[in-house]
Amino acid sequence: MIMEKTNSDGRSIEKELFIKATPQRVFQALTEQAELERWFLVKAELDLRPGGAISFEWDRARGVYNFGKILVLDPPHRLSYTWEAMEPSPTPVTFELTAENDGTRLHLIHSGIGEGKEWDHYYTLRNNGWNIHLEHLVAWLETGTCPSPGPIERPS
Repeated sequence: MIMEKTNSDGRSIEKELFIKATPQRVFQALTEQAELERWFLVKAELDLRPGGAISFEWDRARGVYNFGKILVLDPPHRLSYTWEAMEPSPTPVTFELTAENDGTRLHLIHSGIGEGKEWDHYYTLRNNGWNIHLEHLVAWLETGTCPSPGPIERPS
């Protein structure tokens, strides 16, 4: 389910999906370097504590990377950090995990997205990117396989 919201903090990308894995396992895939480097990106560095730095790299030579800081770390229920490298201004990304039946309900909120042409382009890229990355996360957690991480070719 995809929703777009606009509020005083700007637009948000919200995605919600069910994963056949425990919240602990999903949280592990979102926070451990080896896990992130399997389904999400090429190189991850994380200082797992509130205020700790993150560095995510997909293809630094092409300028596809991100850095930020951890805002909330509440295993295995909530993780929030900022995206700061390629944004017009920092934007928070939050993952909320809730146990549900034989798995986990993941709710992603990427907020603070502003208005205007530059932000519209940013919104489209991030929305498409999250769709693909979340598909890879589900595949990794449910089947143990997924496409190799790296830059995502965006549909035109």
